Amino acid sequence: MRGDNPIRAQELGDGLKLWVQEVFYTLQGEGPFSGQPSVFVRLGGCNLKCFWCDTDFESSTWYPTLDELVNKIFRTKSGACNLVVITGGEPFRQNIRPLVERLLAKDMRVQIETNGTLWVDLPADERLSIVCSPKTPRLADAIIPRITAYKYVLAAAQTSDQDGLPEWSTQQVGVKTRIARPASDAPVYVMPLDAFEKRQNDLNRQACVESAMKHGYRLTLQTHKILNIE
Repeated sequence: MRGDNPIRAQELGDGLKLWVQEVFYTLQGEGPFSGQPSVFVRLGGCNLKCFWCDTDFESSTWYPTLDELVNKIFRTKSGACNLVVITGGEPFRQNIRPLVERLLAKDMRVQIETNGTLWVDLPADERLSIVCSPKTPRLADAIIPRITAYKYVLAAAQTSDQDGLPEWSTQQVGVKTRIARPASDAPVYVMPLDAFEKRQNDLNRQACVESAMKHGYRLTLQTHKILNIE
């Protein structure tokens, strides 16, 4: 969206109808489940405006019922896939609890990708993973104990000398801001910002390599882009 999306507040209905951008079958390209077959459920709207965001989450007019959405998920996946990735936009902007409960009841694993600023109370289940990619100085207090892994997007010359993590704003260009740090011992992944320009991308990847090697983080790449898949 490149920061041209509207900032949308959290809208918690009964969760029996959600604003959905798209549902598609692919390989998870990044983070702890990288390389695994997954059904992505991309929800509409976000409460932030990251100026480098490359994802469309505003163009859909699809508001399926929970039954329609779950049926779509199971029609989309292959028989071998048991992972659903709920992303956005910001998925905690909507009430995703009924969707998560329905998927867990069908013995699916669920990964939620979130910026960590919002929370919806979700069941505790070992098959539910919450991957937080902080974009702001603070996280919602309630989400911190539930975070399975942290994932930071790094750009060259925009990381801290002390811990190798971002210290520049994602909301305003050129503004120095210390992004929220891990508040638990959950694993930390670092991923290069896609600047859509080869030289800058090379520098961003090198920044991730150096950060991971110096501080013990795990390097992750956007392998779906490398493989040219959705």
